[in-house]
Amino acid sequence: MLSNVKWKGFLLPLIFGIGLWLLTPLKPVGITVAAWHLFAIFVATIVACITKPLPMMATTLTGVTVATLTGVFKMDEVAAGFGNATAWMVAMCMFMAAGFIKSGLGKRIAYLFVKAFGKKTLSLAYALSVVDGVLAIGIPSNNARVNGLMYPIIDNLSREMGSDPEKGTERKIGSYLVFNEYEINNVTSGLFLTGLAGNMIALGFAKTQGIVISWMQWFAAASVPGLIALLVIPYLLYKVYPPEIKETPNAGAWADKRIQELGQMGLSEKIMLATFGLAILLWLVGSKIGINATEVSFIAVVILLLTGVITTKDLLNESFAWNILVWLSIIMLMSKKLMTLGFFPWFSKTLGTLLTGLNPTMVLVVLFLAYFYLHYMFPSVATQISALYAGFLSVAVGAGVPPVLAALMLAFCGSINLSTTPYSAGPAALLSSTGYVKSADWWKLSAIVGVAFNVIWLGGGLLWTKVIGLW
Repeated sequence: MLSNVKWKGFLLPLIFGIGLWLLTPLKPVGITVAAWHLFAIFVATIVACITKPLPMMATTLTGVTVATLTGVFKMDEVAAGFGNATAWMVAMCMFMAAGFIKSGLGKRIAYLFVKAFGKKTLSLAYALSVVDGVLAIGIPSNNARVNGLMYPIIDNLSREMGSDPEKGTERKIGSYLVFNEYEINNVTSGLFLTGLAGNMIALGFAKTQGIVISWMQWFAAASVPGLIALLVIPYLLYKVYPPEIKETPNAGAWADKRIQELGQMGLSEKIMLATFGLAILLWLVGSKIGINATEVSFIAVVILLLTGVITTKDLLNESFAWNILVWLSIIMLMSKKLMTLGFFPWFSKTLGTLLTGLNPTMVLVVLFLAYFYLHYMFPSVATQISALYAGFLSVAVGAGVPPVLAALMLAFCGSINLSTTPYSAGPAALLSSTGYVKSADWWKLSAIVGVAFNVIWLGGGLLWTKVIGLW
């Protein structure tokens, strides 16, 4: 039986790709024919990632095959592209995330925090926020954190407190905790380089433009705005979307019961915890001893394999990790080639000239806001980053924004802009369909929090980057 192919989804990619290819005689003088042809294929591939006639892995494979058949790439270049360090780091972190879930360590951490700090609804929200933050250090899948760990805990706890969408009692506590988790997950996704696969994708694109940023550099720049947001968002939502239940004296007993059901901490959890601690340590100091972030992720996964916490079967079952390894390698290969052929330098110089006279900081603010609100058009963080990040970055650099500052700020925006819509990413799609938050409330609250995020990152966050010397 043939698999379903959405043939209509190829229409726009073909129009864009063939149209741009046929415009080769009218291309700007500063761009070579090879660069223009690759640009046409690149645009067609990105558009296909949006229209989705096929999954992204198949779409990008099709795009790079067309590029080889037209002579833009040699097959050896394509094969070498699958050695992309950023793509492998994303995959390895996904494999490490499987260890959190399989060992049960993620759940235990959550229950311990609820038990310790869950006496009041607001403190419970802060406790769950901290749990998501801790997990974000080593779980780059916001889907895995929300869908696999946090939501089941929040849902069970809410129902235990008498808050059930099916009974019309969701506003007692569940609505608040669910929406808080949604927005906090967007914060923690940007707090750490390893908090979201999109972060590593963005910095992979930055690397193709000669901008290299370490795990520690990311955290240093994100720490202040991220921590401010972690403090502000639960309280802001508590005020604008208040839960009916303000005290949760039973939460501790509920969490304690769940901990007892888990039993004593098993060997697999202890190994996972030790490996997690080692990975954090190496991400913090690895650059000083010659170990980069990708190597750290390999070390962690090998330890988990050697000790039996995860198996090769677990790795093979992580289909998302393998998919992202393929399509991300191809997209970055195309982006790097566009840089080598001079397309992005030309793009940067041309648009940078048009912005001459504007303060570089103001240019960055405008680009940040545009990048944030353009996410209303994208149902996928990876798609927007693939489509826009490299171009926005080159424009910022061309306008005089310090390269590292531009790369980091736009990358941060790629996580907080997930706060925009019910279709912004996997966690939004899940949480918005649970019945805890009405659609009208979701859009209204997202708009409010979006303003708060922009104030925090463009206010305190941008000032903080000045303090640490990024501009």
